[in-house]
Amino acid sequence: MIKRTLFSLLILCCSALFAEDYITNVETEPGHANLNQGGSLKFFYDLPKPDLVKKAYLQTEIDGTTSTFDTTVTDSGFLSIDNSLSLSGEELYKVIKEHKSLESDDADAADGTYSIRVRIELDTTADNDDDEDDDEDDDDDNDSGSSTVIPEYAEKTVKVTFDNKAPKAPAAIEVEGGNKQMIIKVTPPSTEDGKEKEKIGKYHTKVTGIFKSGDAETQTTLEYDSLVDSDSYSKDWKFTVKGKNGYEFINNDEGSSSRAYTVEVTAFDLAGNSDDTASISVEASSVTTYGFWSNYKSHGGKDDGGFCFVATAGFGSYFHPSVALLRDFRDSVLSNFGAGKKFIGAYYKYGSYPAEIIKDSPVLRAASRTMLMPLVVAAWFLTTVLGRILMVSWLISIAFLFFKPGRKALLALLFLIILASPAYDLTAKTRNRGIHGEASFTNLLYYPQIDGNINGTPFKDVAGSEVRWLPSLTFGLAIPTDYIRITFIGGIGYTRFKGRAMRSDGSRSGDRTTMHFIPLKAELKLRPVYDFPLYPYIAGGIDYYTWWVRDSKKTTENGGTFGLHGTVGLMLSLNWMDPSSSKKMKENGVVNTHLFVGYKFEKINDFWREKSFDLSNRMKYNFEFGLVFEF
Repeated sequence: MIKRTLFSLLILCCSALFAEDYITNVETEPGHANLNQGGSLKFFYDLPKPDLVKKAYLQTEIDGTTSTFDTTVTDSGFLSIDNSLSLSGEELYKVIKEHKSLESDDADAADGTYSIRVRIELDTTADNDDDEDDDEDDDDDNDSGSSTVIPEYAEKTVKVTFDNKAPKAPAAIEVEGGNKQMIIKVTPPSTEDGKEKEKIGKYHTKVTGIFKSGDAETQTTLEYDSLVDSDSYSKDWKFTVKGKNGYEFINNDEGSSSRAYTVEVTAFDLAGNSDDTASISVEASSVTTYGFWSNYKSHGGKDDGGFCFVATAGFGSYFHPSVALLRDFRDSVLSNFGAGKKFIGAYYKYGSYPAEIIKDSPVLRAASRTMLMPLVVAAWFLTTVLGRILMVSWLISIAFLFFKPGRKALLALLFLIILASPAYDLTAKTRNRGIHGEASFTNLLYYPQIDGNINGTPFKDVAGSEVRWLPSLTFGLAIPTDYIRITFIGGIGYTRFKGRAMRSDGSRSGDRTTMHFIPLKAELKLRPVYDFPLYPYIAGGIDYYTWWVRDSKKTTENGGTFGLHGTVGLMLSLNWMDPSSSKKMKENGVVNTHLFVGYKFEKINDFWREKSFDLSNRMKYNFEFGLVFEF
């Protein structure tokens, strides 16, 4: 009997130690677990064995007395995750008041930190220990190894701060005027002992003044709430206020006192307490600021923005007078690629619908001919040897006239490309080698020369002088011959410059402005074909830089700029360095892998158009490098 009693006590102790396995991941919402009399907290918890749970409730112990709150879940609705119980500040205050004998309506006296238990009661009838024999002769039986003892309850404890005292006014406020907005920086108040900052969960802001509403100007007050991040409760907090409810801030560039706004800020602590009389206020104005685009224009920039052209609805019309040339382009170029074949199929499936509309309208027929003329010209350049020779000759002439620093190098580069054009017809057409592919990841350090052709440095004033990384991806179709690999390549990249908008006095404001760039390119690339691991290459082609400017999360201007480029570089074959890996790559279709570095000549200014951005790279040594896969 003594052994059985000791064994039972041991089981009870063990069950107490492992009881928490029946309830896990107890968390509160809000996570800071601060509560006042008018607020509420939600307790979330997980139940690894929900089928064993009979009841769940909240408890607290005050001065040695345990109290159970009214919120209880019984017998049903338990899940493995995301079960919840709620506790109101009024319930907690009622229990505290009762056990501490507080005077009526003295919530501040109940302030403090309390332990709240999330407790569940378990179904002990699921216990597998059925041994009820009290006979002392059975003391030596070892039947406990297969038993599972389920405790009567399991619980987890959470520390909850009950707080009903409103914080003092914020210690300091700074307001910086932006473009039709204000950037506010608030310092939280100090605690009563003055040794640290009080934890603030929200700032309430009132802005009073004259706002624009439609075509009218109205005196009113706008109110804002800014929630503080959990890692900044005791730190300075910065936020932005803009117009709302149909009202817009009016910029006060003249500094008129009648156009100034009164900005008043009140603090809410984590428990939600605040005092309307404990506020801090300041007079401030919104002012006009100049982002990337507006600062450029204010310095005499001539670029008009906007895109040069868009796709036309009459693409590939059956009624175009140059349909024979377009048909040749279809058969000799588009039909050689999978994407081209899909386009042709889609055209013949859906092209008859716009054709039916166009054929009955002389105006639309004339418009379609005009819009399709660039495609006809491009088809002629791409499908005839003479067209390719004239195109590259034109590029050489432009390079010779305008590429002053690298004129000779670019001239030689494009001259080699023009020689390769007829070589393609003389060699590649006589051998059935098929179409090969290429893909690369290219890196470049980039800074545009926007400030190069205007007075002042508007771009540098906003963006600073730090260069940006411009990564890009390229994909190409290659036609190998006995001596040279000819690759037609298309590529896309992305980079952006961030900065702060400028004030009219030349100082930086708090307004954010960003200029984004997506460079697109089409080029012809040549490299020799042999077994040596080093391959020189040359490339040249056309660029189109799409760009847009965003100020205060709104696009203020966008556009596109054309240009030309040429590259001379060197590739190192990784197949030669690691033959075993290259063999595995070939099994997956990658026949060559190269590291490459090239020197790039470029001019991105809409073919030397005076009223255009110059987006050429300002870097003195314009090197690009990366990795190429040939397949």
